[in-house]
Amino acid sequence: MCQDRSQRSGRERSDEMVTANAKRSATRSRCIGVVAALVLIGWSAGASAGGPTPLINFAASDLTGGYVVVPKVVVHTADGTPPVFPGEVGTDTFLQMSNTNEAEAITVDCWWVNANSHCGTCVPTPDVECEVCNTNADCPVGLSCVQGWTVTDFQVILTPGQPIGFPASVETLIPPCSTVPAGSPCQTPGGGLIRGVPEDPFRGELKCVQVDDDDNPVLRSDLKIEASIVRTTVPLPAGPAPAPGVTTVAGYNGIGFATISLGAGDSTDPLCLGSLPQGNPDVCAANYAPCPGELKLDHFFDGARPEFGGVVTTDLTLVPCSEDLGDPDVSANFEVVAQFLVYNEFEQRFSTSTKVECYRATTLTDIDTLRGPAGDQFSIFAVGVEGTLTGQTRIRGVKGANGRLGYGLLGVACENYRPFQGSPDIVATTAFNLHHSGFRAPGDAVYITSFPQPTPTP
Repeated sequence: MCQDRSQRSGRERSDEMVTANAKRSATRSRCIGVVAALVLIGWSAGASAGGPTPLINFAASDLTGGYVVVPKVVVHTADGTPPVFPGEVGTDTFLQMSNTNEAEAITVDCWWVNANSHCGTCVPTPDVECEVCNTNADCPVGLSCVQGWTVTDFQVILTPGQPIGFPASVETLIPPCSTVPAGSPCQTPGGGLIRGVPEDPFRGELKCVQVDDDDNPVLRSDLKIEASIVRTTVPLPAGPAPAPGVTTVAGYNGIGFATISLGAGDSTDPLCLGSLPQGNPDVCAANYAPCPGELKLDHFFDGARPEFGGVVTTDLTLVPCSEDLGDPDVSANFEVVAQFLVYNEFEQRFSTSTKVECYRATTLTDIDTLRGPAGDQFSIFAVGVEGTLTGQTRIRGVKGANGRLGYGLLGVACENYRPFQGSPDIVATTAFNLHHSGFRAPGDAVYITSFPQPTPTP
């Protein structure tokens, strides 16, 4: 009997444990469910009535915030420089922004953070196009691929309960009144002009702050933002056998930081995520929930072949919590060392580290090997090295020399499924937020020396 029992699959044993635990905790679950229902009813009633937003002293991707970060925005379309040609895969990011306050309008200031690298020292402006690159090999002889860092701002006003959606690639005019529900009267004027990302191709992030009419932070947390990364094959010209197009969508939530308190300074003072970093001489314009102390990523190891088919790789995007949106040179020269602890299913531990400047997007196996597929099989993130299909990676930023800015990290992951090893074709993908653990003390700071002014709607 014991031998037969030990031969049963892990799934069978897991199912038995789930059933047993469910029976033992049935009564407790019913009690907890009643309490949770009462809490949610009270929370919902307060939010819909326009009352004070409940204070949540941690950053979370499933809660609204007064400050929201969307860490991964990517664009490369047929209108880009260089363009995406027929048969190649184009990418755009669609954003959904919502005012969860059903009683009052809100004003939202936003910044596109452009993390593109360029050949030479070219700085992109509305009148100047720069050649975007990933490595020195992408540039003409004699020019290096230089990490850039610029911001483009815009402002919108959302009427009570108004949701809007817009692509990152193009300029979008927001209507001055919500049409949801249909036929509802326009109680409060809204609207605005959302500027598209400054370059195509583009990689970077979106940061938004809920403010008042004078661009000062407010003691509310009504803003929610979601992102959907859409990849689609550009159709080939009509012919006897046109290649079928493949579209994949990967969605995730922006990370919300609840507003905890307002400072005594003005809008040129930093937004503090938690408290100010040690040694910082400034005061806070507002205090928000602190950055997470540690990020946790549950994932397949690269090259794994799950039972539902395909070969899995994971892309990881990391951005610093702290930035200076008013001085690009400061953020361009600011870096955080990210430490990784990697555990497989046997709880064997591996470790590595990498640098994160204003934006770091990489496959897991490129974190500790050279960029590209060469050497990936020797990475600590490779399934052949770890010996198990799945594992957990814990990521935390290490304190650096720059005392003015903190060293917290934010991130999002994207799983890509290919039909076989080495195939460039992604047939399915999914994005997800990383889990947060603990918080930073002292905290991180976001400097914003100029707020965008409202753009008049025609």
